Amino acid sequence: MEAGANDYLTKPVSKNELLARLKTHLHIKELQVESIRLVAIEERNKIMTESIQYAKLIQSSLLPNLDQVKNYLPNSFFTWMPRDIVGGDMLYFESLAEGSFIIGVIDCTGHGVPGAFMTMIAITNLRRIVKDEGVHEPNQILKRLNFLVKTSLQQDTEHAKSDDGLDAALCLVKPAENTLIFARAKLPLYCVNDGQIEIIKSDRQSLGYKRDNVDFSLTNHTVAIKAGMAFYLSTDGFVDQLGGFKRFSFGGKRFENLLLENCQLPFAKQSQNLLEALNEYKGDNDRQDDVTVVGFE
Repeated sequence: MEAGANDYLTKPVSKNELLARLKTHLHIKELQVESIRLVAIEERNKIMTESIQYAKLIQSSLLPNLDQVKNYLPNSFFTWMPRDIVGGDMLYFESLAEGSFIIGVIDCTGHGVPGAFMTMIAITNLRRIVKDEGVHEPNQILKRLNFLVKTSLQQDTEHAKSDDGLDAALCLVKPAENTLIFARAKLPLYCVNDGQIEIIKSDRQSLGYKRDNVDFSLTNHTVAIKAGMAFYLSTDGFVDQLGGFKRFSFGGKRFENLLLENCQLPFAKQSQNLLEALNEYKGDNDRQDDVTVVGFE
């Protein structure tokens, strides 16, 4: 047989060389299998991401129509930033008769997909309470919401598989009467007037969890609206963000000072400055939670 490219078929091969060839062959096969596995994982991730991206469209459809909101609150800003593609925070707005309206923020258990499921339950029941049942007093809305979330998830029974709920802050604004009525489940209302800030707190009661009394009552707070007064609602994602030299949380006091420093600016600029301050403080740290802040005059 002539010497050529196929000589390796007839030439004697040492045991070591045979083992080396076998290892090379196995390595090539392993690389091929790994490549196929990575392609499959990428395809699954793509499908999952596309699915969650579509879920974001559905969740975003629950947000207030800002064009409608601006008719009632021309001087305002709304910041809604899920930590992941979807999240557990939600804004709420509902117009009522005679120019009155309800505005609020909701912070549901968790973030990401589980949090987004909870926002669907919360917003659906809020609209049922306000629009279908005609309940407009903030404390009564939250009381009813607690009952509906708790019973929807069967968390009023011993066989409940979940223990989820939410925190919320709701304002009923009556411009014709120059009054704002506020009730909260843990989340405060910040009132800024004449360079001073007042934080309205009281009920540190979450809604819907197993441990929550199904029939508890919350407190309404009435605020007399004055010219130039600004109001702010926020979930805890802003104040809980870790950062700074010692990796402490942003904190409530720093947030209050930030509101005071910016309250005289146009609301769009206020929103921009708040986010810049948050990002600067966060630095290289991961975002801890969803961030939602509302400001209005």
